[in-house]
Amino acid sequence: MSRSGNANSNNEKVNNNGWLILAAIMLPMVSAYFIFKTGIGMPTGTVNKGELLRPATSVTALDYVNQDGKKVRPFDGKKLWRMVIVADDRCDDVCRQQLYLSRQVHIRLAEKSVRVERLFLNTGAPLSQDFAEFLKQEHPRLQALQIVQSQWRDTFSETSIADHPLNGSHIYYLDQEGYAMMSYDSEHSGADLLDDIKRLLKYSYEE
Repeated sequence: MSRSGNANSNNEKVNNNGWLILAAIMLPMVSAYFIFKTGIGMPTGTVNKGELLRPATSVTALDYVNQDGKKVRPFDGKKLWRMVIVADDRCDDVCRQQLYLSRQVHIRLAEKSVRVERLFLNTGAPLSQDFAEFLKQEHPRLQALQIVQSQWRDTFSETSIADHPLNGSHIYYLDQEGYAMMSYDSEHSGADLLDDIKRLLKYSYEE
């Protein structure tokens, strides 16, 4: 065989090896992304304490309004993890307990708390002055926004949380891209939420 023939053969081997290496790197990443976004193939024996939302679902397209009645886009800024509570403007005792629980978890994150934001999504009438003052005094780092209840319902109609009551009894974890991925009811402890969010922060990127 000529030198040029040997060279071509060696180049083909190098190219083939390069594709194999690229495939070995990309395939697990693509598979993991597919499983995360669809829930298909998700293992049941996971270490998380919360309920995995199947499939993970984006909430970035919902219409959000602040307390001044202005439309806002809460996911356009810094990429943050979020703890979200959805309820009407009354926010009963269970709802307020979940607000308290999420606040304590946020505090216990210490220096990592800057990577997490808390949201209260109001599906009812504009907040009363008394409740708005309560949030300001008791939950100063929480962002309260108003959404249309039917939009939330439609967004999650084909997911595992379709039948969740919107009374503040659940806390949802949203990833840095605005995908709801895990939920916690009033039976979960603060330790459950804290363990999961610490793990999520450990294995996610930081801006």
